[in-house]
Amino acid sequence: MAADPTRDEMLTHLVNNVPGADEASEFDREGAIYWFANDWHTGQGSNLYAALCASKFSPGPSTVGPEPDSMKAEMYLALQEEFT
Repeated sequence: MAADPTRDEMLTHLVNNVPGADEASEFDREGAIYWFANDWHTGQGSNLYAALCASKFSPGPSTVGPEPDSMKAEMYLALQEEFT
């Protein structure tokens, strides 16, 4: 079961705990948050669902997660380790 962090809590965690996340593109940070929220939200009343809806990231129609071996994937894993 995942915790229910806010978008700001996830962003703060990434910037403070993932080497290079503060220098990563906004697109990568937003993508990591989007995929984490997509995979772990518990419904419309959750913080994760709110983060998913407010995300600036929009995946392509055939995309199913962060690209392997990418900064986005590294940040996604950091979110999983912290909040699940």
